[in-house]
Amino acid sequence: MDLKRLPLEITPESTGLAYRDVSFTSRYDRVLLKGWFFPGDKEQVIMLVHGGYRNRVDENLGSLALTRDLVSGGYNVLLYDLRGRGESEGKGVSLSYIDEDIGGAADFLHDMGYGQDDVVIMGFSSGAVISSIYASRNDIGALILDGCFIDVPTMVVRQAKSIGFPGFLIWVFMPGLEIMTGVVYDYELINPIDAVGNINSPILFIHEENDEYITWKEAQKLYRATNNAENEIWEFNGSEHTKAFLDHPEEYIEKVTGFLDRVM
Repeated sequence: MDLKRLPLEITPESTGLAYRDVSFTSRYDRVLLKGWFFPGDKEQVIMLVHGGYRNRVDENLGSLALTRDLVSGGYNVLLYDLRGRGESEGKGVSLSYIDEDIGGAADFLHDMGYGQDDVVIMGFSSGAVISSIYASRNDIGALILDGCFIDVPTMVVRQAKSIGFPGFLIWVFMPGLEIMTGVVYDYELINPIDAVGNINSPILFIHEENDEYITWKEAQKLYRATNNAENEIWEFNGSEHTKAFLDHPEEYIEKVTGFLDRVM
């Protein structure tokens, strides 16, 4: 599905952090992607991958405030727009160009001097979906998935229902939709439930108790499909989809940095 481009309406000045504008090209097809780099004191860098039709400034999850707190904890942070979002070039197509866009960001960080074991990818919603798929075929230091759908058909149906479209109709047309996405967008359907078992890096799964798109049972099923004893799963009480940081900022940062301090 083509995605509407939303403008950047907030700048990093609101965080009080030092930062610089950065740009780099996607892997393979060389689409220009733009973002911000925030320096920290640690050797590790966290790449934030936004979801849906959002961009690097996602007020639904508080990406700039989250960046501020991660940098305060010592981490370097890369915030950038996937293609067709924010200030990045190209056409925004959901769940596509995974290795190209995330890979381009990873290559940029490598050129800055970060090894693959120093890179943490932190994805939200559909950004968590593509982050899990990328990590299943590329080595990274650690992976954090906030609001990761168990599979793409479930994501499409529940998002459609949230805007009043009958879910059963989506299921009826799903085979045709899968064929269409493959022909039009060159998209091969890969589901997180099939990908997470192939991820070598430690994973922290974050679930919100009142998530209208993902159940706790599904989040646990994703966690159980992995093979790494270092993996963790955590549920935040009372929060909706990807809003745990906004509702519980101190607990959220403590959980994320505690996980990273342990596994990195």
